[in-house]
Amino acid sequence: MIDGLGIAGWGVGGIEAEAAMLGQPMSMILPCVVGFKLFGKLNDGVTATDLVLTVTQMLRKHGVVGKATIANMCPEYGATMAFFPVDDVTLEYLRLTGRCEET
Repeated sequence: MIDGLGIAGWGVGGIEAEAAMLGQPMSMILPCVVGFKLFGKLNDGVTATDLVLTVTQMLRKHGVVGKATIANMCPEYGATMAFFPVDDVTLEYLRLTGRCEET
């Protein structure tokens, strides 16, 4: 969910989480990033599910396992995390959920 708000984040293992809670230094390798730009409109009769499945198939063929890429279907194509940059829709969501303009 946070990746849809312009914040890059992904899960870590229990040992890593425990070390962080105890203030122990640890290094993490940031995943390579694969971009996928979507634009335009879907044709009549094409559903959002059709789009997601097509993108998933294309990303699998590209070999995104262990990389950072788009959407909440990361497990389906083997990516580490997903990320969407902040846009007007993100800012509107933050306003509608009570965040002040300064934040």
